[in-house]
Amino acid sequence: MLLNKLLNDVPHLQITNNFNPNILGVKFNSKEVKKGDLFVCLKGEVDGATFLDEAIKNGAVACVCEDVLDTIIPVVVVENARKALSLICKNFYGCACDEFKIVMVTGTNGKTTTSYILYNILQQNKTKCALIGTNGIFVDNKQIYYGLTTPDPTELHYYFEVLKKMGVTHIVMEASAHAIKLNKLCGIKAEQIIFTNLTNEHLDYFGTMENYAKTKLDFFSLDNANLAITNADDDYGVTLLNKKMPVISYGLKNPADTFCVDINSSIMGLTFCANVMDEIIEISSSLVGIYNVYNILAAITSAHCLGVDAKTIKQGVKNLKNIAGRFNKFLLDLNNLVVVDFAHTPDGFFNVLSEIKKLRQGKIITVFGCVGYSDAEKRKQMGEVASKFSDEIVLTSDNPNFAKFDDICLDILKGVSVPYTKIFDRFSAVKFAFSKLTKNTTLVLLGKGAETSNLINGVKVPYSEVKAVETCIEEFYNVKKGEDFGNSTV
Repeated sequence: MLLNKLLNDVPHLQITNNFNPNILGVKFNSKEVKKGDLFVCLKGEVDGATFLDEAIKNGAVACVCEDVLDTIIPVVVVENARKALSLICKNFYGCACDEFKIVMVTGTNGKTTTSYILYNILQQNKTKCALIGTNGIFVDNKQIYYGLTTPDPTELHYYFEVLKKMGVTHIVMEASAHAIKLNKLCGIKAEQIIFTNLTNEHLDYFGTMENYAKTKLDFFSLDNANLAITNADDDYGVTLLNKKMPVISYGLKNPADTFCVDINSSIMGLTFCANVMDEIIEISSSLVGIYNVYNILAAITSAHCLGVDAKTIKQGVKNLKNIAGRFNKFLLDLNNLVVVDFAHTPDGFFNVLSEIKKLRQGKIITVFGCVGYSDAEKRKQMGEVASKFSDEIVLTSDNPNFAKFDDICLDILKGVSVPYTKIFDRFSAVKFAFSKLTKNTTLVLLGKGAETSNLINGVKVPYSEVKAVETCIEEFYNVKKGEDFGNSTV
């Protein structure tokens, strides 16, 4: 595509060395540049313009930058290179994103679960739908990508074009706070944005809850979506009711457009009667916990607004048996239970562990760690919540990267008030926890969920929590993977 066509609707201040090369690709990593590419210089910890010479050497024929540069190739000068990158990638891939009805889901917790529920409902409706999120990109339940929760624009718009060619009409996607802040979603107009909740997370990046909240809440505008769906029981979610755009609410405590009664919660799942904007739907789900009532209410409200009928919504929720890495249950002998969940915030810990405490009798052993970039206060809070509901804790690694394990544990232990053991190697920690199981014990493994690696000293070490559990079950219980255990609906 010629450079001038690539810049269609992309605000730019000027172009130096103004000629019109044919662009074969768009890159923001100089090492990935190939002959004929456009190189976009992003400003972060290091200014991308620093790597322009390398990009030219590798074949860049033009660049985008926030400053005028003295170089031999055309330089497109813009005010915001990240916004420009998103808009350029949209143009490069034929504005494919404009062809879909997109539902974005944002918030601290519940994004993935809410997305999966809605995705399942739309599939039940025979809608050709794709899912983009933490667990990857899925079409017809087949994974075609695994990476960032919200992919970078160069990948995101490429996959939009792929999905268009596959006949996809609807996309459910998670919108992470980082993606919003970094303008990865600039130029994408969604049909709906769903807000789940907002709690302490990513303060290493945003600095304060106020900054974190502003990033999320400012995203809700008619520039980005036609409709907002918000949690009326969340303090931040309530503020969205005053937005200058159509807003629909869901909740259990405060007045809302969608609500429910007669909730029955057990370790086997949930049943309740939902009133979705005056339409009654009897819900039955294998998902566990009151927090999942909120996720279901958000998804069925979205589906209703997309025109899905009540019968299909009911069946779509019922058919979703489990979500990878979200309260995956393994029932063992002597009435022991293992739960694998992605919960990695104090609020997420509270949701999972408080439900287990209510629904299960006996001892609770919790295995978890904290990521290397987490702040000290968050680590302490996670220790406090885990202690409140656990009889014993095993501290282990969870993407520590270059942070020291002992330093992470020291912060967590400021909130720990129950017996604990520290084991850096995650598989060894899981194995140790299995050795501690006695009758009527629930083992809860938090933080990894469906992740496939553990980031240690810059290296992604292969690791699967589910596979670790399956290995330990084989060793300790002499049971191979099959019908006897594994994501069982106990």
